[in-house]
Amino acid sequence: MSCFPKKILQFFRSEEGSQSVELVLAAPLLVWAIVSMLSFTDAFRVRAVANDATAVIADAISRQTFPIDETYLEGLQSIAGRLTGRGSSIGVRITQISCTRKCQNTARRTLKVVFSEASDGQGLSKLKSKDFKNGSRRDQIPMMAKGDRIVLVETSFTHKPLMNIGLKETQVDMAQVTRMRFAPQLCWKNCGV
Repeated sequence: MSCFPKKILQFFRSEEGSQSVELVLAAPLLVWAIVSMLSFTDAFRVRAVANDATAVIADAISRQTFPIDETYLEGLQSIAGRLTGRGSSIGVRITQISCTRKCQNTARRTLKVVFSEASDGQGLSKLKSKDFKNGSRRDQIPMMAKGDRIVLVETSFTHKPLMNIGLKETQVDMAQVTRMRFAPQLCWKNCGV
């Protein structure tokens, strides 16, 4: 029994051997580390690209001076699909919101949805004023003056990781709030004040 610890110590002190044994032991760990790094980096890249695509769409809408319709929304969906590499599987929702009461108090203000339209991509539904009564949606909207209008642009798609290393398929949802630049409001189909 006393011989066993001696043999172990000899094994650890020995400098003989082959590097191929070390390679066999270290290679799987090295490959896993590289694949994991690529998968996590890709997940962050996808979120950054989605954020940029949403900002581009919001910027395009903020410059709009004529009413928009389904065709325009489908065009925005196509642009978002091209920018993110998701094609027609990306959803786009445009919601115009105004503040009607107590606008200086973000906790008590009344937000009204002027219109909300969504493209068919990820099953995004139209928003209603009740969706902004409380919760996280309400917190997305910045401080507004009474009667002011802003446009909330949202994109959504499902991201599947490059490799199965513990990351799951996730829903990537991005939102961007913008104000109109050259017109007082964004109109859906026609401008009825």
